[in-house]
Amino acid sequence: MIEKLKNFKFKDKVYNVIKWILFTGVAPTITLIIGLGKLYNFDPTLIVGTISLFASFLGAITGLSNYNYNKDIEETIES
Repeated sequence: MIEKLKNFKFKDKVYNVIKWILFTGVAPTITLIIGLGKLYNFDPTLIVGTISLFASFLGAITGLSNYNYNKDIEETIES
């Protein structure tokens, strides 16, 4: 399992889509849901918490992919 994680990398297109979702989509979506909760008088905690958990997970695996990608580039340059 550890060996698989050491080589885990997203394809460029997948990495870029996830990065866009995390950087551009998550914060405005959470803000919208919180605003709608106040406007329509519902508790957005579960929805916002769920989105935040998914975003944290995606951020972690995207960071791992980026680390492995950069490590491969460094190894290629050193060779």
